[in-house]
Amino acid sequence: MRNQLLLLLASFAFGISAAWAQSVSGKVTDSSNGEGLPGVAVVVEGSNTGVMSDMDGVYRINAATGDVLTFSFVGYNTVRKEVNGAAMDVSMESGVALDEVVVTALGVSREKKALGYSVQELGNDAFTDSRTENVVRSLTGKIAGVQVTSGTSIGSSSKILLRGASSITGDNQPLFVVDGIPMDNADYSSGNQQRSVGGYDYGNAIQDLNPDDIEAVSVLKGPAAAALYGSRASNGAIVITTKSGKGYQSSGKRGIGVSVNSGVAFNNVYVLPDFQNSYGGGPSQSWADTLPDGSYVPNYALDGSWGPSLSGQSARHWDSWYDYEGDAGYGEVRPWEANPTNVEDFFQTGVTLTNNVSVTGATDESAFRLSYTNHDQTGVYENSSLDRNTLSFSGSQQISEVFEASVSANYVQSKGNGRPLTGYGESVMSQFTQWFQRQLNMDRLRNYRNADGTQRTWNRLSTTNPNPNYFDNPFWERYENVQNDQRDRVFGNITMKYKINDVFSVMGRALNDFYIDRREERIAVGGVRESSYSESTRQLQETNLDAYLNFTDDLSDDLNLTGFVGVNRRTRNYKRLNAYTLGGLNTPGLYTVNNGADGYEVGDFTSNKVVNSVLASGSFGYKRKFFVDLTGRNDWSSTLPEANNSYFYPAASASYVLSEDLDIDGISFAKVRMGWAQVGNDTDPYRTSTTYGVNTNFGNSGSATVPNAQNNPNLRPEKTSSFEAGLELNLFLDRVRFDFTYYNSTTEDLIFNVPVSAASGYSSAVLNAGNTSNKGIELSLAATPVMTDDLRWDIGVNFAKNKNELLELADGIDNIRYTSLFGVTLEARPGQPLGTFYGYDYQFDDAGNKLVDDAGYYLRTDEVVPLGTILPNFTGGVYTTLDYKNLSFYALVDFQDGGSLHSYSNQWGKYSGTLAETVFDEDGNDMRAEGYAGVVVDGVNATTGAVNDVAIGAQSHFFSNQGYVIHAADQYDASFVKLREMRLDYNLPADMVDGTPFSNVSLGVFGRNLAILHKNVPHIDPEVATSASNVQGFEGGQLPAERTIGVNLKFSL
Repeated sequence: MRNQLLLLLASFAFGISAAWAQSVSGKVTDSSNGEGLPGVAVVVEGSNTGVMSDMDGVYRINAATGDVLTFSFVGYNTVRKEVNGAAMDVSMESGVALDEVVVTALGVSREKKALGYSVQELGNDAFTDSRTENVVRSLTGKIAGVQVTSGTSIGSSSKILLRGASSITGDNQPLFVVDGIPMDNADYSSGNQQRSVGGYDYGNAIQDLNPDDIEAVSVLKGPAAAALYGSRASNGAIVITTKSGKGYQSSGKRGIGVSVNSGVAFNNVYVLPDFQNSYGGGPSQSWADTLPDGSYVPNYALDGSWGPSLSGQSARHWDSWYDYEGDAGYGEVRPWEANPTNVEDFFQTGVTLTNNVSVTGATDESAFRLSYTNHDQTGVYENSSLDRNTLSFSGSQQISEVFEASVSANYVQSKGNGRPLTGYGESVMSQFTQWFQRQLNMDRLRNYRNADGTQRTWNRLSTTNPNPNYFDNPFWERYENVQNDQRDRVFGNITMKYKINDVFSVMGRALNDFYIDRREERIAVGGVRESSYSESTRQLQETNLDAYLNFTDDLSDDLNLTGFVGVNRRTRNYKRLNAYTLGGLNTPGLYTVNNGADGYEVGDFTSNKVVNSVLASGSFGYKRKFFVDLTGRNDWSSTLPEANNSYFYPAASASYVLSEDLDIDGISFAKVRMGWAQVGNDTDPYRTSTTYGVNTNFGNSGSATVPNAQNNPNLRPEKTSSFEAGLELNLFLDRVRFDFTYYNSTTEDLIFNVPVSAASGYSSAVLNAGNTSNKGIELSLAATPVMTDDLRWDIGVNFAKNKNELLELADGIDNIRYTSLFGVTLEARPGQPLGTFYGYDYQFDDAGNKLVDDAGYYLRTDEVVPLGTILPNFTGGVYTTLDYKNLSFYALVDFQDGGSLHSYSNQWGKYSGTLAETVFDEDGNDMRAEGYAGVVVDGVNATTGAVNDVAIGAQSHFFSNQGYVIHAADQYDASFVKLREMRLDYNLPADMVDGTPFSNVSLGVFGRNLAILHKNVPHIDPEVATSASNVQGFEGGQLPAERTIGVNLKFSL
């Protein structure tokens, strides 16, 4: 780490000590009439340096000899020109109405104006400038209709939804495609982890993708856009194009170029609960004992903070009873007082070093790029780290005028160690938030082991029994109960292209994604939990083989046709092997499955899936203003019944460029579009016929069982039908840009397990048993209010609102339950959104007053009722970019309205007396002080209708009137507004580095997750995620949100 920091600082120092060079200026004109063109974007290719031409078409920019300038303007063909002097005039020819090209399904590059569906694209800067380690997190707040929910710890999960959720038990996340390769994005989270009651968050697999290798990302949000990918893209697709040598080659450069991107970032915890500092541990304000010297003995075994006031009394603290050689604290008497920062003191500053070096080369016939990236991260939890190394190569060779070959290969190795345990229960944050005590000193807790290796814990059973009662010492958890994991991944493709003539060409590809994921988890002897060791290994390989006949032809002067026909074969093989000890460990510290006191258990699982496909697409353009796309794909899946394993995906879209026929001042570009598609979604392997689970032998005889779920030989694929329409409008020479979309999507024949009568011999059956609906709007608005020679200011907003509803379930089925915890359930019920919480609410009278019984306690409903949904009302983001000469500033604020979560940190933190509101009432009175009358809750008596005036004790109030009894008390609105990103970059002028080997030198500072500007839930971050599954919204012992601040240096050689 030290060497990497020195490399970063030395590179920076060398860059700023360079010499001076030239300024390039000139005039950009229209080739047809010679008039100057205002507002032309002039950019130094491969850098962040750019200016706009003035009202006369004149520009001035700093660039070095040999740099390539790109000139782009709406309605004109883009011009690239190499710098060979201080004066460069450029003439631009009128071209298409909008010369913007985006990558669509199957990697096909299309003019955006020709598309009949919504596609939005982000460039490399969105992923590298703020050094986000997970590609999914980089999309947060930047694209309308994209909802991202992320965890906070190292390598944690990020869940992404495009236009809501459509499946109850299937994967609702989009398909990720990298250079044509469909990438696995599994997270393998356990059920307990999903509902926030334990487990480790290992993250989802797409985090293996290296942001430094990304060239561009296209988000295909609707089935019409993604239908060509088949069933896995029923939720949309995120198409990622990585960097290659072709861009270097097409810019006119030859030879070898080197680029370096290095950064260091510092993470600190910034969202922690507001704890009380007035009372210490114990069940009441009485001491457990008083010693002859007058010092007090607290109740060590209780995990709560209703104890004696923290007023400096002389007390024997938990660590004063350890009598080991060298233990100077034995018998020590210390003041009974608060340590207000004890939880904060547990965490350290996390440091992330990211270094990327890439080598790019090109000749007239070939190009390549070789890249290496090291991501070295230490977490905010002690003894936690993540180390990821990525090696990637891409190359292409023009073998002849008609034959081209290309290859890409990527190797990623990720090693995690000491990930924090998540959720309610034994996790450190569950201990801190829900059961901890303020008199505890973190520096004393760091001495967590005695000389004989036994544990030193604050939660000891008594003065004479040092064994932990409910919780381990938090540092025992960090250094003894340690997990580790490693994933090795290889993905890449080989592509061959042959041009038959000017109309036809053929392409063949082999694409592969393969990884081995190994995880080890340990629980040490001497802690609260039974000691154990477990290991699991997962291996996945997916291979795609496809071939396409492509064609493009001008059928007449006004009509052109582009398209292809193709075939694809997808083979997916998955294996899992897991083993764990039984009955604890025989030998402490020996972590092998053979060390189980009662032996060990081994389980394995294998699945195979094959999908054969035929697909075709045709795109018609008339007078470059009317466009129609027709696509179709038919899949034959091995996971469906043989007689019903074929399903067809049709899609059609159209667009009309209104601005070609409008002569209205101020309108630069206008387009209307609409699209319709129908896509399917098959099921997992082995759900259509009876299968058997093989068990441990019974003596010398084999043993097998029939599963609890009855499979279905008549299973049909899920089917989604979707319609969308939109308007794109650019005004005042693109100074204002507007994009609006309306969509309506319905999914039928949802596949899930339905409960059945035990008389059938099964507990559930796999059925097609439901329909869902998603409909909504998406809006993007951007403007450039200021644009001068030296200054450009851009501002933009995106907004999306989605209405989700489960329309119906099969006859006899009232609801589908995802999971439950402490009486709160997450369900799917007709008429409600997918993922609706159910629990007990307060009772209210007709005037909206809460009802109170004669004893002064709130009354709850007789039945469970809907409490909220995990899906938000709307989401969005606001960004601004300010470029002044060589300085560039960027800020992003994102927001969410609605959504719901159940917080067990709040529920149990109030019950155990750790949170601030358990001490002082609204008037500042100490509710625990002697003589306090008691808590009088707001409400009316259910019998008399009179205003409640019955007082109850604080401890009783924070149990009976809170979420354990009345679930709605700790059900919270998940709305938020966050300052998500800020960046400030300085691009060194080209004349500063002229005469040195350096170019495109840029130094930046950045921040992520800087502040929560608004939230409605106390003590925690409302953005809760412990997995990427459909189960969301349960919060317990939340890992605290982290703020990141760092610096970054980029340069080329």
